[in-house]
Amino acid sequence: MPSAFLAGLVVWLVASVLLLKSYWLLLPAIGGGSLVYAALLAKFLRIRSDEVESQVDKLARENDSWKERFESLHAQSRQNAMVLAQMSDGVVVIDKDWTILLMNPMAKQLLGLRAEDHHLGRDLRAIVRLPEMVSAVEQVFAGELSKRVNIDVSQLGRVRPVSISVGAIESGGEGNLLLAIHDESEARRLESVRREFIANVSHELKTPLAAIKGYAETVELALEDDPDAAVHFMSQIREQCLRLERLVAGMMQLARAQSGQQNLRCASISLAEVVTEAVKTYRPVAAAKNIDLQAAKMDPTVRAFVDREATLTIANNLIGNAVRYTHDGGRVVVDVRGEGPVSWFVVDDTGVGIEPEELNRIFERFYRVEKTREVAGGGTGLGLSIVKNLIAALGGDIRVESRPGVGSRFAVALPAEQGYRCETQRGESSTRNARGVVV
Repeated sequence: MPSAFLAGLVVWLVASVLLLKSYWLLLPAIGGGSLVYAALLAKFLRIRSDEVESQVDKLARENDSWKERFESLHAQSRQNAMVLAQMSDGVVVIDKDWTILLMNPMAKQLLGLRAEDHHLGRDLRAIVRLPEMVSAVEQVFAGELSKRVNIDVSQLGRVRPVSISVGAIESGGEGNLLLAIHDESEARRLESVRREFIANVSHELKTPLAAIKGYAETVELALEDDPDAAVHFMSQIREQCLRLERLVAGMMQLARAQSGQQNLRCASISLAEVVTEAVKTYRPVAAAKNIDLQAAKMDPTVRAFVDREATLTIANNLIGNAVRYTHDGGRVVVDVRGEGPVSWFVVDDTGVGIEPEELNRIFERFYRVEKTREVAGGGTGLGLSIVKNLIAALGGDIRVESRPGVGSRFAVALPAEQGYRCETQRGESSTRNARGVVV
């Protein structure tokens, strides 16, 4: 449009010059009317000059408008490219000839392609040899609205499960397709955890139920012939019922802990006071095993902005585990200290310790280190999972150091002041319904 206008303007200027030249040649022959013609000529020139100036201004305004539009489109294109680069899903756009029109970095990664290679303008089938994906694209080209397939992509010896969704793009009848690629690794991991959890729960419930059934049948037979044996078996039934009760309470408490801060009622509390309460709870247990349970000279001024009952549950489980996994005659030391915005609660023991390869799994639900089962007795394997989830909900952290045969140290960092993770809430916390439950 601007170029056509410029061409017309040049033609008009040339014609004007020629016309003026003709008028100038006629002036000598005009005679007495020369002044009149000169005035008319001057007026003509002034009018034409104003028109030229007006057209030039209009052209300049149009040029500025086109420049603004170009800069806006360039900025939008740059922003769209940044969004595509940051996406956690892969995006590929192809035309009806399978030519790649767009491919973001995540698509390259999920399809097992090298990041430094250029793939735009190439045939998708030539660089990604996945028969399931090719078949899905062909079906959408053939008329299906959309298609989704799950594929395992191999790269450098690693197999990554991905899902590829194929759909048409409404682009003025051009027939382009969009391939959305999603990494399914986390989904599969969560599904595996879910299946493992169900299997563990089933096993944990089956064992005491089988024992209760067997003891009950034995009691029926022994009631008349051997009353003393019946009393013994009744006590065993009671023990198994208590085990079931602890298991159910532990699972309920874990569910509340995993629900996050919505069940917490936080306030500034004395951390030493809460830990001292937990120590008093386990003094009789420690004394029965001849374990020296020590509470260091904890600073009563150390405070933490937390839910009191959740913190008590954390202390009970950590101190209880330390006593449970420490042999007779051992030692457990509990301490509290403040370091600026963080308040620390630390439990040291001289127990059986944990192998390095086991440290990453001790916070999993129902996971128990094999060699500690004999020492721990009737633990459910939920305690540390509850501890970790509660600490996370409070905005804290937990660190573990352990040496097999030497002992372990669990250090819990809690916020000393109100933070964004744990805010004061109205109403009673549901963690209060499971006060002191140790699993």
